[in-house]
Amino acid sequence: MLELDRISKRFGRVTVAEELSLSVRHGDAVGVVGPNGAGKTSLFGMISGDLAPDAGEVRFDGRRVTALDASVRCRLGIGRTYQVPRPFTGLSVFENVLVAAQQGAGTRGRASYALAAEVLAGTGLADLAGRPAGRLGLLQRKRLELARALATRPRLLLLDEVAGGLTDPEVAELVALITAARARDGLAVIWIEHVVRALTATVDRLICLAGGRVVGDGRPLEVLATPAVREVFLGTEASADALTEVERDA
Repeated sequence: MLELDRISKRFGRVTVAEELSLSVRHGDAVGVVGPNGAGKTSLFGMISGDLAPDAGEVRFDGRRVTALDASVRCRLGIGRTYQVPRPFTGLSVFENVLVAAQQGAGTRGRASYALAAEVLAGTGLADLAGRPAGRLGLLQRKRLELARALATRPRLLLLDEVAGGLTDPEVAELVALITAARARDGLAVIWIEHVVRALTATVDRLICLAGGRVVGDGRPLEVLATPAVREVFLGTEASADALTEVERDA
């Protein structure tokens, strides 16, 4: 489905991707971890079309999309969320999702309203459909961010730290939503997350990035146990605590 072929990206002296190659198949669930500045969000930008690589190629379903902008890639089936939710605060929850259904999925008329209603029901937001998005709490905003991405009818969904700032029960709710969406729609998912237990509960494969390179790729617990990954991933107290929790739960 998705192929990254030796993509590179630099911002001045900072390298966020260095001849990075990666492939994701239909239906895969892939987690991405790594220290701050490892290039995780920049990777999403190059996949979604928000950021152009300096070198290399991005292919989706065998088609070269490197030169295509984000709106075109969205119509092709690449949807994403952002680390900081970006709702239209002056619009209602329903209107936010409706815009995504119309502009991202290209639906019109009754079909767009039906899609928006279906997504709201699936993400637990139906009861809040008429509420202004600017009046939502953090979990509700995270749900709306996910709902807007799902309303574009993606085949590849990019999740950027959607569990950040949530309590343990809220993380569990979010994991359940994403798992249900995968099962229902057959989505491929790439999920950047610092809440490691959310990834190990959801993904089949884990990638660790550091310095714009892949330093670990495989089964989640096996990747987290490798010396190279532990060296870069345990660089902060928060990361160490997160990995300790995962090991204890395992």
